[in-house]
Amino acid sequence: MAVKLVLRMGEKSLLERSREVEQFATLELDQLLTDMWDTMEAENGAGLAAPQIGVNIRVVIFGYEENPRYADAPPVPRTILINP
Repeated sequence: MAVKLVLRMGEKSLLERSREVEQFATLELDQLLTDMWDTMEAENGAGLAAPQIGVNIRVVIFGYEENPRYADAPPVPRTILINP
């Protein structure tokens, strides 16, 4: 739905401890995951954590079918980790 700005090393908020996700079946979490997938794909990334787009909660995604940055790598199943 929306490609977000990816925060880079040096951003103070990336050093803060992230909050646990307490409610799982919410529209907000669903929207966040959609935004994370869109952002990761737009950046040709292999993974993304919610704090990297300014949302300080414990959510990580990774996976791809094809990725130009890792042309020789085999596909990695799309995976969501919550409260790792």
